[in-house]
Amino acid sequence: MTRRMTSPRAITLLLLATGLIYAAQVHISTALAEPEPLSYASVQQDGDQVLADDPSGSGRVVEVIGNLDSAADIAVVVPGMGQNRDNFRHSYFGEGAVPYLNGQALYDELRRQEPDRDVAVVVWLGYEPPQIGDPLVATSVRARQGAKALVRFRQQVLPPETRITLVCHSYGTTVCGMAAREPGIAADVVALASPGMGVDDAGEIHARVWATRASDDWIRFVPSFQVHELGLGRGDPMKPDFGARTFSPGEISGHQNYFRPGSASLRTTARIVLGTAPLR
Repeated sequence: MTRRMTSPRAITLLLLATGLIYAAQVHISTALAEPEPLSYASVQQDGDQVLADDPSGSGRVVEVIGNLDSAADIAVVVPGMGQNRDNFRHSYFGEGAVPYLNGQALYDELRRQEPDRDVAVVVWLGYEPPQIGDPLVATSVRARQGAKALVRFRQQVLPPETRITLVCHSYGTTVCGMAAREPGIAADVVALASPGMGVDDAGEIHARVWATRASDDWIRFVPSFQVHELGLGRGDPMKPDFGARTFSPGEISGHQNYFRPGSASLRTTARIVLGTAPLR
């Protein structure tokens, strides 16, 4: 063995890499233990209906904007990576990174387009997404857990006969794609800035699938693959062979602005929720 290969620097780097790999394996193994199912109970807060608020872990919050019981159409907004209980209502990264404000923007747009229609938006942070810097972001571990929780929420909490649209962002699109493999979960799934929907193509999803992504969104560089828990799906919903109905985000730029008031992205998403978007 050469001196270069046995230098203190090389040994240090090797030990560091080995330690990081071991830490990631331990972290993923620990994460495979699913959190306790959320307990849903309606509580009025600031004029809205809070269905769940669990501070454990990174936190899980489910809140309704509008009247869930009388709504003809319900949109379920599913946030992605980096979202947690602390930034559910405010964030230093701007309004586009705040789940509640995104849900409010969608609700306002639905009311603007159909002011006489009874609609509701559920901001569903009912799972623990990977946080910034978490190695789980490259795996479907949290998405699989989130999908299971989302299916339970749809089947046990939401009105059974109401038309449901899942509006999902980033890692949340993986959650939605995996959840909607179960029949009867949603009529439509909207994938905003998807890194992969946990499936190979739209044919595995029991709903119409819509997708959009800004041309400069960094998420486009995430490779599409799946090997056991590693990866977020082999299919990119923006590619024609996936089978999704793609639409233009308009002037949207970056990764966090798909719910920006007045944007083409938000207008089209609202039309999908209302069932007025052209099917082409």
